[in-house]
This record gives sequence, C-alpha cells and structure tokens, in this order.
Amino acid sequence: MTTTSPRKLVSQLLVEDAELRDVVEDFVRVLPDRLAELRRAFEDLDWNQLTTFTHRLKGASGSYGYPEISDVAARMESAFRAQEAGNFGEWSQELDLLIRAAQLGLTES
Repeated sequence: MTTTSPRKLVSQLLVEDAELRDVVEDFVRVLPDRLAELRRAFEDLDWNQLTTFTHRLKGASGSYGYPEISDVAARMESAFRAQEAGNFGEWSQELDLLIRAAQLGLTES
C-alpha cells in the first residue's frame, strides 16, 4: 500500500483532452467534500454509506483520469463490503494526500 503520493497528480483525461479542464476542475474541487462524507460515515460505522461512497469515488476517479484515487477507493469498497475498516485511517490519509496532489496538478498544469 502506498503511504506517500506524488507531489503533483495530473488527470490522464486532461493529458488526452485539455478541453475537459473545467469538468476535471469541478471534480477535483468536490473531492475534499467526498472525503469528509467518508469520514462522517466511518464515525457512524455506516457500512452501506461507506460502500456506496467508495463505489462512487472509485468509478468517478477512474472516469476523470485519476486511477490512483480509484485504486484506493476500490480497496476501501472491498473492505467495507466485508464490514472491515481497520485500515480506514491509512486509507483516509492516502486519499487526502492524493487529493492535494490532484489539486496541485491542476494549479501547475
């Protein structure tokens, strides 16, 4: 499992089509809110919400060109389906680092 992230994470979608920048920016802008939702669901240990949120994050991240975020969300979704959350702190930190790297990737690209 990754414990560090790249300093800058650039959407693969933008590499292929720079005209989609506004759409990708909108996605990256809401990522901190999605992480906050996950953290609230974890506090409540709401397995249904945890599974739903990570499933959506997995799909959206892949679609918007962030497979690294999608990979973390996939690991989380799999664990939550089995009602396991022992690595939540690690995953949450990893997502936080990747989100910041994606934000930086937009400001420097």
